[in-house]
Amino acid sequence: MARTLKGRLFKRGKAGHFYLQYSINGVEFRPALKDENGKPITDEKKAIKAKDILLAPYKAKNDVQRKEMAVAALHGAEEKAAAAEAIVESIENPPLKIADAWESYVEALNRPQSGERTLKNYQGHFSAFCEWLNTQKQKPVYLKDITPELASKFAISLNKAGVSANTFNKYTSFLRLFFKVLAKPGQISSNPFHEDTITRRDLKTHSRRELSIDELKKILTEATGDMALLLGLGTFTGLRLGDCCTLRWNEIDLKNRVIKRIPNKTATKGEPVLVGIPGPLYERLAEIPEEKRTDYILPEYAKAYLTKKKGSAYISNLIQEFIEKIGIQIHQPGTGITWTPDEKTGELKRTGTRAIVEVGFHSLRHTYVSIHAMGGTPAAAIQDIVGHSNPAMTAHYTHINPEAARRFAGALEAPFMDITPIDPERETLRQLADTLPIKTIRDFIKSLEK
Repeated sequence: MARTLKGRLFKRGKAGHFYLQYSINGVEFRPALKDENGKPITDEKKAIKAKDILLAPYKAKNDVQRKEMAVAALHGAEEKAAAAEAIVESIENPPLKIADAWESYVEALNRPQSGERTLKNYQGHFSAFCEWLNTQKQKPVYLKDITPELASKFAISLNKAGVSANTFNKYTSFLRLFFKVLAKPGQISSNPFHEDTITRRDLKTHSRRELSIDELKKILTEATGDMALLLGLGTFTGLRLGDCCTLRWNEIDLKNRVIKRIPNKTATKGEPVLVGIPGPLYERLAEIPEEKRTDYILPEYAKAYLTKKKGSAYISNLIQEFIEKIGIQIHQPGTGITWTPDEKTGELKRTGTRAIVEVGFHSLRHTYVSIHAMGGTPAAAIQDIVGHSNPAMTAHYTHINPEAARRFAGALEAPFMDITPIDPERETLRQLADTLPIKTIRDFIKSLEK
């Protein structure tokens, strides 16, 4: 089948010599245009004629004829040999298409072994980049067609969209990694997202503040249903939002009152943390019927968290809406967009800055650490419980055993005893229920029912 190909003429040098830019199977050529005598062409009409001769092979009926005509149209033995070799190489080993790039990245042996959640985030970044590429006039087909100019244009579009410095850095850092990993199959000579082309933006971090005991009590007493259990998990375990949402029953040992969990953030290391279960949380978990203790503790939140369209942001918003609804201010005072009427026209005008959130689910984690510290839990044990990955603390880690985990969990019970009081007799009965034969328990229940 005959093909058409548009080449681009351009000039170089003071003499204005014409060049032609075109590609064959993803291999780009930029030959200098010469006349019949081998002299550089400076006249535009002659350049157009020379271009037509060079591109004539694309009207050929088959690949063999096309390659012969393409090579014959070039000047010089070395130029012909290089072109022929490049064409053969491009047919036998074509460059990686953008449409196939994500699958190649996932299968690449030289990529970092990211966790499931991180990989989904990366896929989202790449999909957003591809969607942006489709809005451009000249849509690149191959990964090698992504130039530093195009990468810079994408970075500018992120800034114009008003994304935070953190989001900007996540996109550009991932794409830098993406092109590095696929440099060989993509036939990429230089990384378009290199640090010399696109630098990181300075971060202005705003850490979540700790909550007071009164605020925590208000949150725990006014929350209901799954929201209450989710907030209870965050308060009494110090686990991150993703870990609380996707916590499974097989990670909970109610008999020994411990949770053994490999945090999502450090999943690639495969090291679990051991967290003791304080009395208030034990009460909440123990009242859930055994027939419902199957997979996820909070199946609806797990489903939402693992869904691309919802995810952690969706759940975080629900939590912040609840906290704000019960009268706890979640934004830093003095921040936030307001609409005020113009003194002359009365028209509403937007003033202020983006609201800075300082209270959210992560506040529970900060407070958890503080209560432990005030309760006398050793710093190294706190470090191990919350699963921090600070290299400076690695040498001081003390991997705790179940007995120590239960003991340290007691530091969290005192401030909340008035929420869920635990009678010693009930506690003794519960411990007996965990050890007695099931027949004895059934007989005892029947005797109570009479």
